[in-house]
Amino acid sequence: MVQINNAVSFFLLVVGTVAHPGADILHEIRERELALQAPNRRTVEDCRVELEASGYYKRELHRRLNRVNSLRAEKGSTPLAARDIDPYYAVEDVVGPRSEVDKRASCVLDPEVTEGPYWVAGELIRQDVTTGSKGIITHLDINVIDVSTCKPIPDIFVELWGCNSTGVYTGVVAKGNGVGTAAPEEIKNNALRGVQPTGANGTASFITIAPGHYVGRTNHLHTIIHHGATKLPNNTIQGGTISHVGQFYIEQAMMQTIEATAPYNTNKQAWTKLDKDMLFSAGKAGGDDPLLQIKMLGSSIEDGIYAYIDVGVNPKVAQKPSPVNIWGPNGGVPNKGSMWAGYPWTKKIRSTLGL
Repeated sequence: MVQINNAVSFFLLVVGTVAHPGADILHEIRERELALQAPNRRTVEDCRVELEASGYYKRELHRRLNRVNSLRAEKGSTPLAARDIDPYYAVEDVVGPRSEVDKRASCVLDPEVTEGPYWVAGELIRQDVTTGSKGIITHLDINVIDVSTCKPIPDIFVELWGCNSTGVYTGVVAKGNGVGTAAPEEIKNNALRGVQPTGANGTASFITIAPGHYVGRTNHLHTIIHHGATKLPNNTIQGGTISHVGQFYIEQAMMQTIEATAPYNTNKQAWTKLDKDMLFSAGKAGGDDPLLQIKMLGSSIEDGIYAYIDVGVNPKVAQKPSPVNIWGPNGGVPNKGSMWAGYPWTKKIRSTLGL
């Protein structure tokens, strides 16, 4: 199995956004990412027939419809119909025509992208990770499917983290974090980070906010899929393996609406649009479509959104991402030996990247 090297992915990003600002190197990145993909790579789309026959899509349609309408009812909004969730399926259908929605799937067998320099391991198991963060409330369902068996995976852990509405990550101190300052106060903050178990249907549910942006990247959320981890008394997880390192994105038109609201519109950093983001473009070229499916909960974006996505993984794959910090009682503690230590421009990072 061939894996995409995390350092190479990060190198491609910094070259594209720092060394050659404004240059179009997407073609080169696409070629490199494609060359690094495993020939036996499978996605959720490869499981379409089995998932349809098992009634998975019908069950998920019902569940998603019930959840979004419950959330819309809290806002006084009218309920959506089944075809508002997925126009290719009716509620009464057990097996129907292929859904364009169900073709969307994240990477398997190789990391979709690097974990980046702001992953903090040891986060709490909790559904609501907002912790007072201001922004567009996002109710997110992540469905995890085993592409080797074409079945949803229960009783595993999904980790999620993202920056706040103005592009700052919590739990770390780095010059490249958000506004370009060290933001030392964030080292003791764990907002917008958390872990959730998957239920019988393979779904992990979070409440977060739509992510802001920072220089060089479009808006995105990070995820890691953990298998065989143990829940500890302090409500964190330990051990097991990681099958998937990925990022989720929001369509540009929706993000444009979100970015026009406060406090997103106070962010003065340069905004990289979706189609100009190097990592998103590389993933798309490799056959991925990690765009969240989104439904508004009211007449205004300020009422919040409901988002969902299927993620295909192979549990037998073991990725080895590197956290920059580990969360503890006193905040983020540096992870000794992390390739991201001292990001962005220490000698260690340069050596790791072969610079």
